[in-house]
Amino acid sequence: MEQMRISRKKRIRDSVLTSHFMHRGYLCQGSCYLIGRIDAMKPTKLFMSVLLLALQLGVSYSAVNNQDLAALQAIQQTWAPTPFSWSGDPCESLWFGITCDSTGSSVIKLVLPAQSLRGTLPSQIGNLTSLQTLDLSYNTGLVGNLPAELFLLSNLVELFLQNCGLTGAIPDEIGNLTKLKYLAMNQNLFTGTIPTTIGQLSELFWLDFSYNQMSGNLPLTLSNLTKAGHFHFQMNNFTGTIPVGIFSSKQPLVYLLLYDNFFDGPIPSDIGNLSSLDMLRLDFNNFTSVPPSLMELSTLTSLQLDHNSLTRDIVNVSRLTKLQSLYLGHNHFTASPIPSWFHSLSNLTSLNLENVGLEGPVPASLFALPKLEMVSLAYNHLNGTLDLTQANTVLMDINVQQNNITGLKGIFKGSINLQGNEICVSNPNISIDACSGGVTSNKSPPSSCGCRNGYSPNPTAATGTCLCSYPVMGIIVFTGLKVPLLSNTISMLQSCFVKKIPLLNSVDQVLILTTSSTTVTISIYPNNTQFWDVAAANIIISLISSKSVLTEEIGPFMFFPTGPYNHLVLSVSSGLSRGVKAGIAVGASILVVLIVAVAIYALLQMRRAEKAENISKPFASWEERDGGPLKLKGARFFTLAEIKKITNNFSKAHEVGVGGFGKVYRATLPSGEHVAIKRSDAGSQQGATEFKNEIELLSRVHHKNLVNLVGFCLEEQILIYEYLPNGTIRDSLSGKTSILMDWPRRLQVALDSARGLAYLHNEANPPIIHRDIKSANILLDENLVAKVADFGLSKLVGDGGKDLHTEVRGTLGYLDPEYYTTKKISDKSDVYSFGVVMLELITSRKPIDEGRYIVHEVRTALQRGGLPAVRKSLLDAAIEKSCPDLQLSTLLNLALRCVKASGDSRPSMTQVVKELESITSKDGENNYLSQQV
Repeated sequence: MEQMRISRKKRIRDSVLTSHFMHRGYLCQGSCYLIGRIDAMKPTKLFMSVLLLALQLGVSYSAVNNQDLAALQAIQQTWAPTPFSWSGDPCESLWFGITCDSTGSSVIKLVLPAQSLRGTLPSQIGNLTSLQTLDLSYNTGLVGNLPAELFLLSNLVELFLQNCGLTGAIPDEIGNLTKLKYLAMNQNLFTGTIPTTIGQLSELFWLDFSYNQMSGNLPLTLSNLTKAGHFHFQMNNFTGTIPVGIFSSKQPLVYLLLYDNFFDGPIPSDIGNLSSLDMLRLDFNNFTSVPPSLMELSTLTSLQLDHNSLTRDIVNVSRLTKLQSLYLGHNHFTASPIPSWFHSLSNLTSLNLENVGLEGPVPASLFALPKLEMVSLAYNHLNGTLDLTQANTVLMDINVQQNNITGLKGIFKGSINLQGNEICVSNPNISIDACSGGVTSNKSPPSSCGCRNGYSPNPTAATGTCLCSYPVMGIIVFTGLKVPLLSNTISMLQSCFVKKIPLLNSVDQVLILTTSSTTVTISIYPNNTQFWDVAAANIIISLISSKSVLTEEIGPFMFFPTGPYNHLVLSVSSGLSRGVKAGIAVGASILVVLIVAVAIYALLQMRRAEKAENISKPFASWEERDGGPLKLKGARFFTLAEIKKITNNFSKAHEVGVGGFGKVYRATLPSGEHVAIKRSDAGSQQGATEFKNEIELLSRVHHKNLVNLVGFCLEEQILIYEYLPNGTIRDSLSGKTSILMDWPRRLQVALDSARGLAYLHNEANPPIIHRDIKSANILLDENLVAKVADFGLSKLVGDGGKDLHTEVRGTLGYLDPEYYTTKKISDKSDVYSFGVVMLELITSRKPIDEGRYIVHEVRTALQRGGLPAVRKSLLDAAIEKSCPDLQLSTLLNLALRCVKASGDSRPSMTQVVKELESITSKDGENNYLSQQV
């Protein structure tokens, strides 16, 4: 028997090794379900095996050691329910996300990025003593402090806890993980200082604490990290003058990112010791001077010193001849002409000299730099004629807005921004696009194939054919860029992904779309098939998460997957025979019956008792707020029996819709009032917190452009609203209703919903940030008045100001990129989402539809052909003849200002309301009518 077990174990291991590949220690589990082995078993034999396992209830022999098995079972219980299922032996059954050592006795990798895990990091994780890699990134539901047991994992080489909801300080015990090479804890809510014990991690290559709320100064012990290639400390609250002694000549640092903190004083002189430095970002701090030693960094290709307090002459970096990207803007340099030494930087691709006091004409030779693709000289005092006769052929973007340019010479095919210059007033031949800003373009997505939700046309399909596939999707935000995100950069990025991810063999599998100057969306398609194997998708995400996909030619980035790759769970069992499935089903059924029969009576009794208590004390389980019980204004408590009566026990006849939360029913109260009843189901995306949140918020706000809450039921998660018979804006734009969405009505919808949002931001006490503005959350009443709905994700601003740290929630396509990357929510995040809604009203398109991002599509069309291009390719045909140019142009301009990358650059909702009122004013109506005559 023992020999049979060993033989079977060997066969499994051989099968794994022959069908998997190795990449930095990761086993590819893309096609190694042992379908053939299982299929060959007799159904009866399989049934008996399953039944025996059920009766033994886990007492049978495990190949993995008992400590690891118990730890994994406890971890699974802590995070239950999960989108994956673990059963059997972790090593022999090839548990999802688990890799074992060569003997099959110990777990060495736990890799579960983007699996919607919720809860805390369980203490039992410290019992996986052989663990070398732990990757739980992109699980924003993982919250709480780091458990002390985590730092018992002395064999850890890679620890990735990126983009979770973790809080508290980084404990001193982190110094115990002396084998760590990769440590990434970015995009959490960590506070406190970097512990001095970090210097004990002598093997560390990658250190990332960026996008947190850490404070204090940098510890001198960082100089002990003599193998460190990456320090990523940006977007924190670090303060003070960086002490000399941190940067050692023994450190092979390649990327040093300290931007967006509160450092002050001089840049430390020992920064010149970093002889391998490739990228240096010190922007958005309060540095006052640059040491001469910085000019010794001969390997530097990207330098950003913008948005500091540098004075005297513009920093002369002519000795840094390898520079590709140079940002010196927004400092306090002495006013001067553009220095001639810029001409020595022959490798420059990006140059930013915004707001540095430049004066005089722009030398034509500046545009002749052979590799220059983007140059910004905005907000200076430059004058004269802009001479583009010597512009190189790769130059694509010139920004000279807010200067004193009076003339333009030469032909330029790229994007040019002349806003705020005299030439836009004095020269009627200048294009509207040049005087309203330009944008970047890139490869277009594949044509429409009519794919269903979540699927999009696969670029690897044969020419002339359509294949709807479900790709691995996400957002990439670059934390540093050597080159602008133009078409050649996108091609380089595609090639990098194919090179670094062995599952890919063609650049056609990687579709990348630019959404801002630092952000792209990425879709990774299976080669000429409908979807990835779920394990293969997990490997793709984990390879990106684990820094295996580096882009040395472009710069470092953060990756945000859209969520767990769940659509392929059904494919795992597709190769099982009918007999095997029957055997598994019968065995599993017996086990379930045995368990359920024992527990069902007690469970029913418990539920009855809990129900009785909840009905008698509907708020007993809710914490009191503000020193007293919850106060509801006007909202009524309904019993489940009352609701069942008016919905005829939730009959199909009353059902009017369904969403991620559950179903919506129409009913009539005994008073004659028509209501909509939103009932959460077992798989609802709305939890108890969101349910409670919506009741609290809607009971305190009252406005004609906000949906009115009638009541609620606590026996189940049920909300009762006023009934709005004309559905959502999304329904009307898609043609699901018979409502005529002509141009004046769309303008009125925009104005109505903007007024509702402005009320939340400015008149509600305390102010409220909605967090999920989208066309599906704006409804029309019987008079076609638009009302904002669904407050489950909303946040009270309270005393915390209008810049709150919070878990990222919302809907992809409407999400503010700044909120997505920083986890700082503000009222300007709602403004961004509303800007997307306005573009929907203009185009009737979804924000992201078959790979196309509406914000990018509109910007690109405006750049390429101005307003006529928008009319031709994007404007909804239903309003093409009724939409005046002036109103359309003004609304487009307002929408695109709302979706600017920086929240500070967006208008407030009060401003949006005023501008919409102006567009829909009597003058606007007269303009509209005059075009109809």
